Amino acid sequence: MKAFIKFYFFLLLIFLNFACAPKPYYVIPNEWKTPERKDSVINFYSKFLNGWKIFIDPGHGGKDRKNIGIKKRIVEADVNLKVALYLRDYLAKAGVTVFMSRDKDTTVSLEERVKMATESGADIFISIHHNAMPGDENTFYASTWYHAVEGDPKFHPCNRDIARYIQRDLAYALRISGSLASFDGTMSDYLVYPKQGFYVLRNATMPAVLVECTFFTNEYEERKLSIDEFNRIEAWGIFKGIAKYIQAGIPKIEFISDTILTSEKPTILLKVSDKSGIDKQNIQIKIDTILVSKDHITTIDGNGFAIVLFTPNFKLTEGTHQIDIIVRNKNGNSSFPFKRNIYIYKQKQVTEP
Repeated sequence: MKAFIKFYFFLLLIFLNFACAPKPYYVIPNEWKTPERKDSVINFYSKFLNGWKIFIDPGHGGKDRKNIGIKKRIVEADVNLKVALYLRDYLAKAGVTVFMSRDKDTTVSLEERVKMATESGADIFISIHHNAMPGDENTFYASTWYHAVEGDPKFHPCNRDIARYIQRDLAYALRISGSLASFDGTMSDYLVYPKQGFYVLRNATMPAVLVECTFFTNEYEERKLSIDEFNRIEAWGIFKGIAKYIQAGIPKIEFISDTILTSEKPTILLKVSDKSGIDKQNIQIKIDTILVSKDHITTIDGNGFAIVLFTPNFKLTEGTHQIDIIVRNKNGNSSFPFKRNIYIYKQKQVTEP
């Protein structure tokens, strides 16, 4: 009889545990009402995504499996991989060439991840993670991280542009907020590692962001993370963010002038292509880290492009100089990093004998 009472009490505890636990509520995207509608969304964005190359980096894995959910329902490395694989599938259907640092539970060092991304020739690097707040079971939000801060030589606005698009659609898909540490939920990795940032963002040779989808140290979120359908929604939010970012256009810069010049104050020509148009007030040109004055920059509009002429408001000495250019389009997207070297050669006057 005592054994029966103990067993009954044990079953009652299990029932109460499940009955009182938070239910894993989430919202199915409207585009998923029918398979045809979902495919139509992917087909629409394929007009913009086709031909792009994206490197996806599922964080952790292999020997690095220490990040475990608060109730031990999930391992972060596994969820990172699931989300990354679903994201890969969405992108591939839209015509993207996708590379991955891992597609199974294997150990990949940070150095290897960056090396693989560089060798792939990818246009954009996306690292997938899930967050933790040890000792705080209530916190959860979505965040997307970029490298450095404005004013730092390592900062480039295109990374923050990508982060903003992904953050907006990811947070909407998951129906959660962004971090209160920033206005829009995007964060600089200097907040975690001042003046250093995350290894993969610091060493990436292409535009890069790191996504922290939500928190596995929150029981409510951990329950959702253990559900395959929710992992697909996470990937869907990231996919739509990437797609909308590329749809908004990224200015393409072409260097037209010769790279060997004789004038101390040469006039240099660029061609900037972008269907949405160029924001003439947001053209930043530096020569050897010195900013060229805006009144020394001229733009001539064309059909889907602009010709940019600039002359430094300071003399260039003989030798090699680096030009660093950032152009923004009318949708607010900045060009990818663009640096070119020019050489100033002062011709010596030849006197007749």
